Amino acid sequence: MIRPSLGQQADIAWRAALPVGLTLLLLFAALLSWHLPRLGTIASALVLISVFFWTLHQPGLMSMWGVLSIGLVHDLMTLAPFGVGLLVLLIVHGVALWQRKALNGMPFLLIWGLFGLVAAGATLLTWLLVSFLQEMLVNPAPVINLFLLELVCYPPLAYIFAWIERRLLPTD
Repeated sequence: MIRPSLGQQADIAWRAALPVGLTLLLLFAALLSWHLPRLGTIASALVLISVFFWTLHQPGLMSMWGVLSIGLVHDLMTLAPFGVGLLVLLIVHGVALWQRKALNGMPFLLIWGLFGLVAAGATLLTWLLVSFLQEMLVNPAPVINLFLLELVCYPPLAYIFAWIERRLLPTD
């Protein structure tokens, strides 16, 4: 049996880590000081989109353990109530895995529509959990903004992710 060279092993490893690494990079980039209001919301939206897309298209590379790691870093970096983002991302991951085969080969608009339903459920669950943990109803306006941001950002990010997938990643 021929072993891959060290360079080939490194190439395989970085490609395998690309979806999780790219999601973490988006999180860190969105949390940089851009002097724009509500960047925590932007970071949450980008992470949710990335987890959904990569779970749908590369489930072997966006595993539950990868989502768990992303969720932990997200909760620590955004100073959100600990565990809320993690739980929501794991649920989004599970829904994307569950619907993966049904959506295979479907038109983009249908996938976007399902993402909209998942994003609506995820933002509502986040709002409910945060309200419960703070023992009061939190202002719903940021939740609505988060949902709209996720819905609007999905098509361009999905296009970029699909381009990256076609160029750099093997098919499942």
